[in-house]
Amino acid sequence: MAARGLSAALGWEGARKHLLLVLVAPALLLACGGERQVAIQFAAQVRGEPLRCDASYEKIGASKTTLQLLDFKAYVRGVALVRENGEKYPLVLEQDGHWQRETVVMRKGRRHRETVAMLDFEDGAGTCNTGSPETHTEVVGLVPDFDDYTGVEFTLGVPPELNHKNVEWVEPPLNVPSMWWSLTNGYRFLRLDVRAGGNRPYVFHLRADGCTGTPDIGVNCSAENQGTIFLKGFVPGQSRIVFDLAALFAQTDFEHSGDGMTDPVAGCLSSADDPECASLLPQVGLGSGPITPGRADAFIRVE
Repeated sequence: MAARGLSAALGWEGARKHLLLVLVAPALLLACGGERQVAIQFAAQVRGEPLRCDASYEKIGASKTTLQLLDFKAYVRGVALVRENGEKYPLVLEQDGHWQRETVVMRKGRRHRETVAMLDFEDGAGTCNTGSPETHTEVVGLVPDFDDYTGVEFTLGVPPELNHKNVEWVEPPLNVPSMWWSLTNGYRFLRLDVRAGGNRPYVFHLRADGCTGTPDIGVNCSAENQGTIFLKGFVPGQSRIVFDLAALFAQTDFEHSGDGMTDPVAGCLSSADDPECASLLPQVGLGSGPITPGRADAFIRVE
């Protein structure tokens, strides 16, 4: 039953309590069997150095170009820890009212618990002067208290049922205008903007592609482009998930990107026919390529 139908059947207060119960129930179940709070740490780097807004990084990509950061944010959903035997336990997210939340969506007539959190690696300093000073580099939640977690899984994306809502009417962390892409009426799941070779902007925006419709009547996309990442060797409290820009751009020729004709934009906007996406999308769990998530030389890996 959709939220409007649920409200009609139970009354607004009854519907609110019903949805709250659905959200709280997983935490209660965890508490009955013993749980612990974990903070999944993320970090942005360039060859082992912290990615900063007030620094330059040399000899990046096939063109050995100097890069500076302009913006780097990402949405992750469905964060889960994986035990040695393969059992998977999604985090019951802490409801902080700003960076992460759980919600209930209707899928094929049934209620599903979905989680989404935003990571923000830019601090508004230096070349990131259009951003904000706030950063956020962790996802916090409850999991059963096992001592044999050896992996982590998450999806770079926004739950499809929430991806095409009007950004002005949604709750945090989806109320960030800079993560909204008006041409597809949906979110950028990952937004990475850099300055290449001094003054030239270069972008990697992970988003749905081939979208038609509007939030009012519904949006359909030919490619959702939400990659699920599974990383082995992750130990809660000891490991962290690294995004390494040098690895991401290892094959990128910044000097010859975006010619204005066959390749109108310098970067990758997740379009299937964009030649610059071929080396970038496999590194976020989409398609296939020479470097995939989890390898020691990958964009996304465990450290």
